Amino acid sequence: MNQRLRVRLFCGLLLITSSAHSQSFNSHPWWVSLGAGPSLVGSTFSMNAGMVYCYQFEHSVISARIIGVTNKNPTVQKIDPTQINYKFSDYSVLYGPLWQLEQTYVSIGAGIGLVRAAYETPASIVTHTSVSLPLEAQWFWRPTRFAGIGLYAYANLNFEKQLFGTLMCVQLGMW
Repeated sequence: MNQRLRVRLFCGLLLITSSAHSQSFNSHPWWVSLGAGPSLVGSTFSMNAGMVYCYQFEHSVISARIIGVTNKNPTVQKIDPTQINYKFSDYSVLYGPLWQLEQTYVSIGAGIGLVRAAYETPASIVTHTSVSLPLEAQWFWRPTRFAGIGLYAYANLNFEKQLFGTLMCVQLGMW
């Protein structure tokens, strides 16, 4: 074989394997969303931060999320030192459909979760754990193949206190 033919065969083989490799990533995309934003616990305004791991197959997505919510605020504590501070942790697994265009996707989901609540007063800390029904809606814009930005809205219906919130997120992954 001459040198040119070997180079062409090598380049063709390289192109085929890289194409198959990129298709394997695209057939099962995954991503992690990290964000923070406002939330409501019952009727009280609070802040939250969270992380959501998503795995897509076909036109569906499975999400695992961890969200922390608190109303602890040094300014409010100086005004009303008797206020009860609370911290909620939401641990959930969700499933739902996914709709996507070239650089945008939208999904909704529902699942099962666990909420852990800690109420803190100057005298004591009381904790409760409850099973929950988590809900989610995601909208993301992905200008590159590995990064995106968007909104993650959630609700958590449980026996302790209802949680509602949004996260402004940065998204990293492979799609």
